[in-house]
Parts: sequence; structure tokens; C-alpha cells
Amino acid sequence: MIYRAAVTTPREAPPAPVQRSFVLWIAAVVVGLVGSVIGLVTAPPIPDLPGATAGAVTGLGVGVVFLVLFVIGAVKMRQGRHWARLTLAIVGGISVVFTVLGLLLSAGIGVRAPLVPTIANLVQAALIVAAIILSYQAAANPYFRTRA
Repeated sequence: MIYRAAVTTPREAPPAPVQRSFVLWIAAVVVGLVGSVIGLVTAPPIPDLPGATAGAVTGLGVGVVFLVLFVIGAVKMRQGRHWARLTLAIVGGISVVFTVLGLLLSAGIGVRAPLVPTIANLVQAALIVAAIILSYQAAANPYFRTRA
């Protein structure tokens, strides 16, 4: 039996803005995970109300699912998939809006949020904004057009 090596063409490396955007998406996920862990460790005990624990676990699960989806989207974006870049921009933008609004509303009603998770949320939001901006720079656009 003779085995032949598959002939493949080398893939075009992503342009610098796309690679930087990918790194920022991964950094945002790491910051989100660290902030969540710190928030869980430092959070007050869950009140003894029906469904409170289930709600907390569900919220944590949804958060982890979104972080995993951000990683998958970032990998696909780095591969030049336009749909991934667009999806990350939309979902990331919504995430940033809800983060900022949540912090402002909490402060407006006098809820004192723990400092470290609050800082982690703001850093994560800033990383997401920077990642979105980088992925839409002019130097990145041709990379996505050639893979459409």
C-alpha cells in the first residue's frame, strides 16, 4: 500500500489586527472567568429562598456557555469567517451594553457591588470593545472578503 501525503496550500496568516482581536477576545474570556470565580468566592451566601440556588447555578451556567461561544467565535474569526466576526460584534456589543447598564443601575439604586468583580467586568467590557474595533479595521477587511 502506498500512502500519499495530502497536498495542501498554505493558509494565509491573519493580518495583525485580526490576530490582536483574537488575543483580546481570549483575554476577555480569561478576565470573565477570573472575575466570575472571584465573585463566587466573595459573594454573600445565597438566601434561603425557593429557587435561589437553582437561579445562581443557571446564571453561572449561562455565563460559561457564553464564554465558550466567545472562544469558538474568536477561533472562527481568526480563520477569516465573516459570520463569526459579525456575531462577535453583535453579541459582544450587547454584552458590553448590559455590563455598563447593570453597573450604572446598581449604583443608581444604591447596591454596592464587590470591587474586584466590578473591575473585572469593566476590564472585560473594554477588551471586548477593543477586540471589535480591531476586527473591523481597514487592514482586516480584505481577509474576511477572501473567505466569504
